[in-house]
Amino acid sequence: MAALPLEQVFDFLPIASVDWNIQRNDELSGAGSGDMWTAELSDPLWVGEVTLGVGRNDELKQAAARIRSLRGTQVAFMMCDPISQYPQADPKGSILGNAVVTLRTIGPDRITARMKGFPPGYVLTVGDKLQINYLDLAAFVEVGATGAADAAGNLDVPIYPNLPSSFTADSLVVVKRPACPVIIEPESHKAGTATRDVTDGAGFKVLQKRRS
Repeated sequence: MAALPLEQVFDFLPIASVDWNIQRNDELSGAGSGDMWTAELSDPLWVGEVTLGVGRNDELKQAAARIRSLRGTQVAFMMCDPISQYPQADPKGSILGNAVVTLRTIGPDRITARMKGFPPGYVLTVGDKLQINYLDLAAFVEVGATGAADAAGNLDVPIYPNLPSSFTADSLVVVKRPACPVIIEPESHKAGTATRDVTDGAGFKVLQKRRS
């Protein structure tokens, strides 16, 4: 089952803050000489701690119902970084307009997004987020250095985490409202505490689900 689109879950949640972070799966070993060896056992995953704002009881009751309807980890949904829904240099997405951005080529190191389709001079700033789609996979990546598109609309920037090896040229790049497919971390949902008028303390944690 595909992850539910933004308008079915994310857009209805009264999100106050999201603490996004990367969960790495590294192995570290060392010797008495001080030499150290590291190995990445699996690809890094995005994780997030979501805090819902204080709101009227009905609003938070509806939010809790939407979260419970995901049936624990069974149903994934798309989720934005609330402070990274548009590039910093294009905060309303109006400069990008209806441009369709795709990957141009894939470098062997897979740490650079080589893209095409931008308006000439379009700027991506370090910290911007991108969503890159290929078949049923969605990569949620962070721009590692500021760059501008050339006259042909080509723009190359380092990204983190690396692109999955299955991605190919012409994969679609979502620049406006990029989202990450996630599931609710088991036992993390708190519906909040209701008083006479408002509910407070609601929130949950999410884990990236690679296949959207």
